[in-house]
Amino acid sequence: MCNHENNYFEEKVEVISFREKKKGVYSVWFNSEKIALTAKPGQFLNIQVSDETSIIPVLRRPFAISSVLDNTFEMMFHVVGRGTELLSKIMTPGKQMNVLGPLGNGFKIFKNEKPKLLIAGGIGIAPLKSLMQYFVSKGEKVVLVWGNRDKSDFFDIDFFMDQDIMLYISSDNGSIGYEGTVLEMLKSEIANSRIGKIEDYDSYVVGPTPMMKAVADYFLENDQSCQVSLEEPMACGIGVCQGCAVKKRNEDGYLLVCKDGPVFDAGEIDMASLLSR
Repeated sequence: MCNHENNYFEEKVEVISFREKKKGVYSVWFNSEKIALTAKPGQFLNIQVSDETSIIPVLRRPFAISSVLDNTFEMMFHVVGRGTELLSKIMTPGKQMNVLGPLGNGFKIFKNEKPKLLIAGGIGIAPLKSLMQYFVSKGEKVVLVWGNRDKSDFFDIDFFMDQDIMLYISSDNGSIGYEGTVLEMLKSEIANSRIGKIEDYDSYVVGPTPMMKAVADYFLENDQSCQVSLEEPMACGIGVCQGCAVKKRNEDGYLLVCKDGPVFDAGEIDMASLLSR
């Protein structure tokens, strides 16, 4: 699965825009012709978070590329730990950041006439945004199913509503859209014949690991495949440190999220093993 033909670059890239989408979730646009022109949906960046005043944290942090426009590209991140908290404080327009990318293998794009089913949980919308834009640009039919815990967890709803796609929204507490999990909504829409059957689609799933596992299990139980994008700590991002290994599903051995992924067919990996990390 590893694609050794991928080109990646280590560059000092300029921040051209930095905005808070909702509390704790940020969008950053960078200027880099090399990265923007070579990035594919599903690939990621490894960013040096430490700045001139500190060498901590030492390790880079991985982030999905969420959009590309001309010579610029976007990433989104959610503040969940020390690295992302520092990132939210040091990001300002004009700042130069050390970025390694684009890295990894992105989503497989099949040459067929099947519509595309994109299933997002929470900030998992970030890598699926670029995939959605790619499919829309090719005139593909896209169904986007996006779930969060609460209405306040959504952002850019107007942007997605303005796209030429079918958009379904769920919240665990029913504060917006369907009341229930994204998987419960998916099953409901299938039962109501609103979106057809899962075998009708090429399907892509990104979100928290428990959500991805639940959706992937549903697909596999119905003898269908879907692609999932994993998020694991990646010190090097290029397969050297071996720190992001994930167990294979039905055979011995491991795959590296940074080099063999981050996108995998759900049947390739043992997602249950990720829940104990």
